Amino acid sequence: MRLVKHAVALLITAGCLYYAFKCVDLYQALAILDTERIRLFPLIVFSLLCMVVFLVRAWRWTYFYRPEHGASVGGLTVANFIGFTANNILPLRMGEVVRALMARRKVNAPLSYILATLFIERLFDTLCIFLCVILPLLFYNDFPSPVVKIGKIVFFIFLGATVFLIVLRSKPHLAQKIALPVGRKVFPDRLFERFKHFMQTFTDGLQILRNGPAMLKIIVLSLFHWWIVVFSYGLAFRGFSFDTLPWSAPYLTLGLVGLGVALPSAPAFVGPLHFAIIYSLSNVYSIPTSTAAGFAVVIHLLMMIPVTVVGLMLMWKEGFTIGQIRKKADHLEEELPETASG
Repeated sequence: MRLVKHAVALLITAGCLYYAFKCVDLYQALAILDTERIRLFPLIVFSLLCMVVFLVRAWRWTYFYRPEHGASVGGLTVANFIGFTANNILPLRMGEVVRALMARRKVNAPLSYILATLFIERLFDTLCIFLCVILPLLFYNDFPSPVVKIGKIVFFIFLGATVFLIVLRSKPHLAQKIALPVGRKVFPDRLFERFKHFMQTFTDGLQILRNGPAMLKIIVLSLFHWWIVVFSYGLAFRGFSFDTLPWSAPYLTLGLVGLGVALPSAPAFVGPLHFAIIYSLSNVYSIPTSTAAGFAVVIHLLMMIPVTVVGLMLMWKEGFTIGQIRKKADHLEEELPETASG
């Protein structure tokens, strides 16, 4: 199964890279580095904001926990940096698993509870990404047909995800009721008991949806987090003198990037991220394809390198190597029942 996942990720990466760069002129792409068009200050702030958002994510994450869990912004920031660094190095978005494992070292909560918080967090992030796609379409009607179609699909998924969130809030045990009958058929008795313990703790994590004050803070911080990311994209555009782009460009580009990186791909989202940026800038906003390609490559490096360097430093401080991190993530299936039952 893992071999199949790797093969699919490799095919998606290769396909995205091919369609993104097939018409790119290398010399025109390198012209993005022309010193006359580069503005260093916006680009420096862009890279800094790519790291600041981890603090905001950690701040939001603390509201998913109860006081007895002892969650802190500092501890969860470390988990975020190490997790996203793992995403930049390891395949198949293993960083999400690593984030949970690192958070377990920082909070007094079972791993299954932590996974429930990440599940809800991802729901809110997905809704915000959908909003980034939908907002420009509400104010402009001259987008290419594929973008309009994507926007309509995203709108209906947004409505469905919102309804799903509301249902989970009113019936947090619904996930357990659905999963347990399936688990009974799939797992032998010994493993099923562990799975049952896991689902009980996971459901306990979903109870945060019923905490009105906490949810209000989570919603506000989710919007604030993604506004910072949109603002940083705008800075990146100004950093390369894309001064004629409308206000919608950072929103739509980020939205398409968010949809793209949801696909399985190589580490650091190579392929889908580049295709999304190039498609948005060239097909929607009429930036020359080669210029958009050069921008996508440079911006990707400015996003990934500082985060990865800080993450590796924190990983070293925590006493881990990337090999140990990967091994722990690979054995998550063994750790989950044990942690949940504990």
